[in-house]
Amino acid sequence: MELTDGTILLRRPTPADADVLIAAVRESQREVGRWMAWARADYGRADVDAYVGSARHGDEPFLIIDRGSRMLLGGTGLNQVDGANLRANLGYWVRTSATGRGVATRAARLVAWYGHVQLSLHRLELVVAVGNAASEAVAAKLGASVEGVLRDRLLVGSRHCDAAMHALLPGDTAGWAQRYGLRAWRGAGGATAVPG
Repeated sequence: MELTDGTILLRRPTPADADVLIAAVRESQREVGRWMAWARADYGRADVDAYVGSARHGDEPFLIIDRGSRMLLGGTGLNQVDGANLRANLGYWVRTSATGRGVATRAARLVAWYGHVQLSLHRLELVVAVGNAASEAVAAKLGASVEGVLRDRLLVGSRHCDAAMHALLPGDTAGWAQRYGLRAWRGAGGATAVPG
């Protein structure tokens, strides 16, 4: 599955992405690692293998790629997918050298649309550590509803921190495909367009 808005491309990670993914995470460890425990200075091939393999366990991981340069910009996806309640967590990160360009908002928009339209999920949750201003801004730009602050919701490194719960429902993302030019397809070279 690949998703695009014409500026960025989201595609599944593969083992062949290991070197560029490791470089992007290590470049961003200081900024991303402050909020996400997996972004460590020693991030390596075993971590890439786990990330690639997460799709076999129900997650929906995607790499964020610049359509023009083909540079890896970060990662996004849906995890903790709860099929019984049609709910998932939406996450994203952007490498340090690509921040401040709207990449996270574009990627999160694509994944939210994919979750609602392609996977028929009803509720997408964005759980953002209090103080993570960049991620709070992304949730706001998406129009996600703030539902409250959850005490000690996230464990980052060795510390628990409060997190704001944001949510997107299908009505929040209705019309995004047309408004933002969102497209999805399966297969190599764009074969088999997926309606949306």
